[in-house]
Amino acid sequence: MNDLPVMLNIRQRRCLVVGGGKTACRRARSLLQAGALVTLVAPRIDEAFDHPCITMHQRPFDPSDLHDAFLVVIATDSPSVNQAVCDEARRLHILINRADDPAQGDLTIPAHRQHGPITLAVHTGGVSASASALLIRELSASLDPDWATLIELAAPCRSLIQQRFADPRIRHDKLAQLTDEIAMRTLKNHGPDALASHLQSIVRSDTTQP
Repeated sequence: MNDLPVMLNIRQRRCLVVGGGKTACRRARSLLQAGALVTLVAPRIDEAFDHPCITMHQRPFDPSDLHDAFLVVIATDSPSVNQAVCDEARRLHILINRADDPAQGDLTIPAHRQHGPITLAVHTGGVSASASALLIRELSASLDPDWATLIELAAPCRSLIQQRFADPRIRHDKLAQLTDEIAMRTLKNHGPDALASHLQSIVRSDTTQP
């Protein structure tokens, strides 16, 4: 049976990354982009990696580093260190992402690429990281760039609709209209200002018809 894909909200959550190589730094950056409060600990940190919003400690891991952590990413080149961090995190009931042995963890971080408010992600079940990277490049290349503009303009209207319409059916229909074919056609043919007006008309109208 396939794993169920789940999006985990880590915004303003403290996340620890143990390791200083390219994989650890890449995952630290991904956590930061997702809104996490990131701390990275390693005796050696990739010289090319420097981010002012990530707290970095250039020293070996200490169990106290896990204090108040919501998630730990384990990505060192030492299997014994990885296992020790994993065991301590498990004891403290902290979520684990383990680079060297994904099956030992609670979640995986798929290959992904950000396009404004849109995140494309690919996971091959651990079979091939290179295939995941290739697929994400193909998907990114084929993504219509107007989707990012459409989603950005529709975002504030979503909360307005949720506040205004108590009827679930009407609310569902109006939310669908924000990003339907008519909305995309309006953007492509008439531009962002016309789309903004169209979206506002959806919010203001008491019917489910555009």
